[in-house]
Amino acid sequence: MKSRLTLLSLSFALAMLMGACADTEFQPGVTHDASPFGGFDFALSLDGQQSCGEVIDLVFVLDVSSSMTRILDTLEREIDRVVTASNALAEDSRFGLVPFVDNHVIDATGPLEGGKVHIAAATLQAAFANYRDIYTAYNINPADGPTGPQMQNPICEENALDALYAAAEEFPWREGSTRVIIVATDDTFLERPDNYGDKDGDGDTTDLFYPREGDYPALRTLAETKTLLRANKIRVFSFSWPASAGLSTCGTGRRLPAAFAGAGWNMEYKGQSTLSDSTDGKDFDLTQIFGGQISLTETINNVVLESRCNPIK
Repeated sequence: MKSRLTLLSLSFALAMLMGACADTEFQPGVTHDASPFGGFDFALSLDGQQSCGEVIDLVFVLDVSSSMTRILDTLEREIDRVVTASNALAEDSRFGLVPFVDNHVIDATGPLEGGKVHIAAATLQAAFANYRDIYTAYNINPADGPTGPQMQNPICEENALDALYAAAEEFPWREGSTRVIIVATDDTFLERPDNYGDKDGDGDTTDLFYPREGDYPALRTLAETKTLLRANKIRVFSFSWPASAGLSTCGTGRRLPAAFAGAGWNMEYKGQSTLSDSTDGKDFDLTQIFGGQISLTETINNVVLESRCNPIK
C-alpha cells in the first residue's frame, strides 16, 4: 500500500462523496475518528487516477446471523454513499452480495447478470433489509430460503469460507476491474471436512433438541480459498471481532475457543496467515463499527479508493 497522501489526489471526489476537506492531514498509524476515512490511511495520485481505466467491482460477503443486525442496518441506511463514491471514481461500478450463516447464497435481486449484479443503491438496500428481516431475525440459513428451519445455528463459527469462495468463483467479475470483497462477521470459520450443523462433532446432524442440528458441511479450506482469491486478483477487507474486545459469546457451543473468534481475520488460523494479509487487504475492528468510533461506509469508500489501480503484489 502507498503511504503518501497527495492533497490534490481526490479533492473533487472527496468533496462530492464525503463532504471532506481536501486539505485534511493524516498521520500513518493514527486513528482519526472524526475523519471521513474511518482511521485508515491511504494515498492515491491524481495523475494515476486520471489515467487509470479500471472499473470497480465490489462484493459484500456478510454474516447475517442474529448478532449482525447493526451491520445490515447501517448498510441499508448508508449504502448510497458507497454507490455514489464508487461511481464518481469510475462510472458503471457494480456490486454484489453473498449473505451467509452456516451456508450461503449468491443474492440474485439485482438487475444484471441473472440478478447477481446491482448497479444502484435501491436494490442493495432492499436486499440488506430482506436478509435482516427474514434470515437474521429468525436465524434462518440463507440457502435454506425464507421458509427454512429457524434457530438452526448450533455452533458459533460461521461459514465465511464457502461464501468467499463462491463470491470469487461465481460473481461476474469484469476483465481488468478493481476487485474488492468486503466481509463482516463476528466469528471465525471451519474448514472441510467439518460440519457447521454438527453441534457436538460426533458425525451425526439429526439432533432436533436446541440448538437443533442440520447438515451444513464445510466445503472449502482456508488455503484453497486464499489461492482462488489471489488468482482472481481480489482484495479482501474484513470487519471482525478483535481479541482486545474480550471473549465473543454466541449462546451455543463452538469448535475453536472463544479467544479465537478473530482467527483468519485479525490473527492466524491454525498457523495460516489471515485472508486480508494474503490478499493485500486489511482487517478492521468490528467493535469500533458497533461503537461508532469509525464509519463502516466511509471506511469501505476509502479501501475502494486505495485499491483502484493498485495491483495486488
